[in-house]
Amino acid sequence: MTPSQIVDVLESRGWTAEIVNKGQVEDLVEVNSEGLFKCVDGRLSDHDGMRGPKVLGGVYGIAATRGVLDLDGLSGIVTEVADAGYVPSVHGDEHAHPAPMGCGFFKLWSQGQLPGLEPPRYDSEQGQAQVLGDDGVYELLAGSHSESKVMINLIPKTTLEPQENQRFVVDAWITGEFDLDVPTYLTLAVETVERLNGPKVAQIIVD
Repeated sequence: MTPSQIVDVLESRGWTAEIVNKGQVEDLVEVNSEGLFKCVDGRLSDHDGMRGPKVLGGVYGIAATRGVLDLDGLSGIVTEVADAGYVPSVHGDEHAHPAPMGCGFFKLWSQGQLPGLEPPRYDSEQGQAQVLGDDGVYELLAGSHSESKVMINLIPKTTLEPQENQRFVVDAWITGEFDLDVPTYLTLAVETVERLNGPKVAQIIVD
């Protein structure tokens, strides 16, 4: 999909969307090997590795897009992400019970609330245990959601770090690196934000 096509799709769903050049985004940074392959969630984390790609639910985003529903498949994705040079992760928060259900994407996916997706055959605690058992990371996010916009980043190997002025960060360039269907992945991102009552405001970052 081209940036203009992404704008058209978003506007057809009632969003406000614009294309911005990377030079207009002052805090765009290069990813590094210490950065978590982490959720698009805009809240602050208990982990320092914030210079990794931001993906729906962390490793869950790859699993869901590919239709990988079991723990063995999740384990393979954790290994794939690590081999690509990132730190595989999933997250929870201090509000959910159990805590790993604090990931909105996983909650929607596991409860069958994302159209066209079959739910995983494991729960949040089993997923957390699998990722940790494969040397991945579980992070705990703090506070409540207050995201004001969605940043869809198309610049490979770059990201935006979480900040107090929250925004969802969708590093869509990972679709090419992990051979994901772009329309499927971006539709999941849009559906997730909408179903979490997030902001229908987006900026698409281009080179």
